[in-house]
Amino acid sequence: MRGDRGHERESSTRIGMRSEDERLQTFQNWPTDAPVSPAELARAGFHYLGYSATVQCFCCDGTLRHWVHGDTPRGEHERHFPACGLMMGRDVGNVPLGSSDSVDGQLLSQLQRLTVDEQVLPGQAVCPEMESEDTSVQPDALAQAGFFYTGHDDNVKCFFCDGGLRNWEPGDDPWQEHAKWFPQCEYLLQSRGREYVSNVQQSYFSMNESMGGSPSSTAGNITSVRSDPSPEEQLRQLQEERTCKVCMDKLVSMVFIPCGHLVVCTDCAASLRHCPICRAVIRGSVRAFMS
Repeated sequence: MRGDRGHERESSTRIGMRSEDERLQTFQNWPTDAPVSPAELARAGFHYLGYSATVQCFCCDGTLRHWVHGDTPRGEHERHFPACGLMMGRDVGNVPLGSSDSVDGQLLSQLQRLTVDEQVLPGQAVCPEMESEDTSVQPDALAQAGFFYTGHDDNVKCFFCDGGLRNWEPGDDPWQEHAKWFPQCEYLLQSRGREYVSNVQQSYFSMNESMGGSPSSTAGNITSVRSDPSPEEQLRQLQEERTCKVCMDKLVSMVFIPCGHLVVCTDCAASLRHCPICRAVIRGSVRAFMS
C-alpha cells in the first residue's frame, strides 16, 4: 500500500465527488482482481482516478494505490491521512448513499432529461398555479416524491411511472398518494421501501372496506334479460365505447382515479375535474393503450 498527499484545492471535480453515488460511478473500469471493493472505497470517500488501482479522497486529496489482501479502505485512509476531515468526523459535505440529497440529485438528473415544449419568460414562475399562498401541497414536497408539474391546474405526474395526480387537498401527503395510487412505481419502492407502500395500501383499503361493501355486490343481483346483440350492433357498441365522451372524436386513452372510468381522450382529460360518467372528483389519471 502506498499513499500520496495531493494538493489542497477546491476543484469542480472535488466538489462533485462529495456524493458517494457519484464516487461509486467512477469505478466502472475498476480492476476486477483488486482486493478491495468499489462500494467500500466510495463509502470511505475515494473515487477512482482511472488508472492502475489508484484512488483519491474528495476531502483531503490523498491518493492510495497498490492494494493488498487484508487492506480496508477506511483503515488505510485513517492510517495514511489521519488529519482528513472526513476521517475525523467533520461535516465536509459528504453525501452518503440513500440520503435525501442523493435521492434529490438522482431525481434532478432524470428531470433534466425531460424535453420542455414552452420557454419560460424572465420573471415568470415555472409553476404559477402551484406557488399561490393557498397551495395545498408544497412544490418541493411533490418533487421529492417524484412528481413534476404538467402545466395544467394542479396536475402533476411521476417522472418514472408516468402516474398523474390532481385536485390536491390540504393535508395530502405526496408520498402517501403516490403509494396509494401507484404502488408498483420503482422510484417509490426504491425511495420509501416496500413495507411503507404496503402499509399505505393496507390502511387505504381497510378504510374503504369499513365504509361499505364493494359495488359488485349490488350489480350481482341484476338479472340480464337482453339477448345477444348482432355482430353489427357489437361493432357499433365497441366503437362507441372507444370514442371520447367529451369531444366525440378521438379514442379514449385516460383512466380516471379513483373511479376507474376510461371515457375520454388525453386532450379532454386535462380540462376535467370530475368524471363525466359518475361525477366523482378526479384525483389522478393513468394513460391506457388500447390494443
